[in-house]
Amino acid sequence: MTRLVALFPLLCAALVSGETATASNYNNVTGTSNKAFPTDVGFEGNVAYSKSPFLAQNDKVNSSQFMSCYGVETRVEPLHHQSDNATSDDIFRNLGTTSVYHSADDLFPETKGYGPIPNQCSVKQVHILHRHGARNPTSSATEGAPLFGAAVWNATKAKKLQASGPLDFLNRWNYSLGAEVLVHQGAQELFDSGVHHYYQYAKLLDGLKHKPVFRTTSQSRMLDSARYWSLGFFGWDAPSKFHLEVLTEESGQNNTLAPYEYCTNANEDAFYLGDELSTEWQKVYTKSAAKRLQKYVQGIKLDSTFIYGMMSLCAYETVALGYSHFCPLFTKEEYEHYEYDIDLQFMGDYGFMNPTGRAQGIGWVVEMLDRMNMTKFDGPISGQNTTLDHNSTYLPVDQKLYADFTHDDVITSVLTALNFKQFSEFLPATKPNPNRRYRSSRVTPFAARFVLEVLDCDSDQLKGNYLRAKINEAVIPLDKDQGCEARPDGLCKLESFYQYQLKHAYKDSKYNKVCFGKNGTDFTFYGPVRNGTV
Repeated sequence: MTRLVALFPLLCAALVSGETATASNYNNVTGTSNKAFPTDVGFEGNVAYSKSPFLAQNDKVNSSQFMSCYGVETRVEPLHHQSDNATSDDIFRNLGTTSVYHSADDLFPETKGYGPIPNQCSVKQVHILHRHGARNPTSSATEGAPLFGAAVWNATKAKKLQASGPLDFLNRWNYSLGAEVLVHQGAQELFDSGVHHYYQYAKLLDGLKHKPVFRTTSQSRMLDSARYWSLGFFGWDAPSKFHLEVLTEESGQNNTLAPYEYCTNANEDAFYLGDELSTEWQKVYTKSAAKRLQKYVQGIKLDSTFIYGMMSLCAYETVALGYSHFCPLFTKEEYEHYEYDIDLQFMGDYGFMNPTGRAQGIGWVVEMLDRMNMTKFDGPISGQNTTLDHNSTYLPVDQKLYADFTHDDVITSVLTALNFKQFSEFLPATKPNPNRRYRSSRVTPFAARFVLEVLDCDSDQLKGNYLRAKINEAVIPLDKDQGCEARPDGLCKLESFYQYQLKHAYKDSKYNKVCFGKNGTDFTFYGPVRNGTV
């Protein structure tokens, strides 16, 4: 499929990182700031823009419910929703990493009663690791939504496409998505998150003697996500209130927010175990849908990859165009199985089931531990840009609030590197466990955020510094696998957590071996592993 072209460019509304509060640089619309913190660094990825939405014309949902605070149509119900007792949530909360942001309110029910911090505790320091917002598909036309779009285009061009019934819309449908860029839904998710985190933590920036430094990568959606978040947090004059550090995301570059670019084995085909599991599982769960829908279309043979692509189009068209005809084509169970497909991809490529799972997350963990302990970076080197990390201008350790913007796979790897075995259940490519903890829709939807809160407590029950971990607002119950004594409220003594990670995290990652060693010589694996390393 030929490379998509930019049809209706999205006008970026945000600038970042001015020089001073009184002298901001607004000359470059890309948001380039002073020489110390340039943001116009290139390496934005293979970007292209979607066609302009026209939801007022195209939205065919007739519902007694009003639309949510999001501007996109998420009231669509799955096929057979009445007999299956299903709702729109059974679509939009089961789209894996392509789900619109929602809190993980059902992930850890045992800690739901412990949302507020204890009365005798105060928040002293916070670390936010944030995924970018909703985006267009990646640029590859070899899978998913772009692949199905190419199939329809080819069948139409050859005058072989004939569609009827629920697929009649294909006779008039064109693939209208861009590639890789943040969409307006993603901009809203990040702006809303900035507002949310401002109310949660803005007090922590009081008294800071320099502008806070927040970090992102050079990819277009990453840069724009950080910009929109900063607008929500700081307001329209955000560029004058913080520094945005942009780490180059490109093959061979040291970057803890895109660690697979330096950990070379992570990009080798033999290590993409999740992709293999996904292909195996697709052949199982797409059969019924392919058989049901094939009778409504001629000119395209609906195999497992095309059914996966059609389900992907439900997610991507919704966030990019506001509405998708593909969403009501599939049942509640099929969407649950689609979510499991993405679970397999991410756990198998970046999590506990991949030999490089820990290694891909360890670089950020090492930086986080230094910032948590207010000590300058001194290794171990595990994918960090040491030129930047040895310079306190770029890796300050005196902030009380840190925010880094990254990808869904990196959050999965960080949870693995920290030994969060709450998400380590082995996932077979045969049948999902409906009670599993790792659900990509809950853990890494668009705009996901992993937050570590350092608390200072003074009561008979809680004395000293404690740590609390949250994923999309859900409190993670910390336990012995993170060096903690299990508690109902999920809290952990900070020193216990810190010392455990210091002793185990890097060593257990086997960073140099799994990133640069040779399978069969330096180590041996034949398929998915269970502990994120070899």
